[in-house]
Amino acid sequence: MAGLIANEMQEAEGMPPEMAMGANQGEPEVDESDPKFQEALALAMESLYSNEAAMDVSKQLKSAGDLTDALANVAYDITAVIDERTNGQVPDELLVPLAMKVLEEVVEIANASGLDPQPENVAMAFKQMVLRYLQEQGLDTSQLDQAMSQVDPSVFRQAAEENTEEV
Repeated sequence: MAGLIANEMQEAEGMPPEMAMGANQGEPEVDESDPKFQEALALAMESLYSNEAAMDVSKQLKSAGDLTDALANVAYDITAVIDERTNGQVPDELLVPLAMKVLEEVVEIANASGLDPQPENVAMAFKQMVLRYLQEQGLDTSQLDQAMSQVDPSVFRQAAEENTEEV
């Protein structure tokens, strides 16, 4: 999905898609088999599915006024706690994939709770998470926010439907 977001953002800005988010620019592939990533992911799953934490997440999501905000906040907070518990050992390039995996699990909990988050909700939640992280790092996110806002949310629904058809 990150590639789709990048492609849509870059097309909106008139840049070729291959320039999106570092694609084809010699950046190393993300290795999710990294032991530190796997340890953090296992800790995240354990945190979510032990001691009825998933029930607490479900209650938070159900009581939220805005599902997108709730998805973003819950997933971001869980990811931050996992990063703290692992003493920041997850390599920086794996924090985004970790956050995406956590968001996926929070979405699964939302689905199991009968909330039915749509692809647009998930994409906007991820956008909020990225912007929040960058803001907490002291960066000005206004241009990125503006560029990301140019992406038509219906693109995510179309992509999800295409992925469902392929399965």
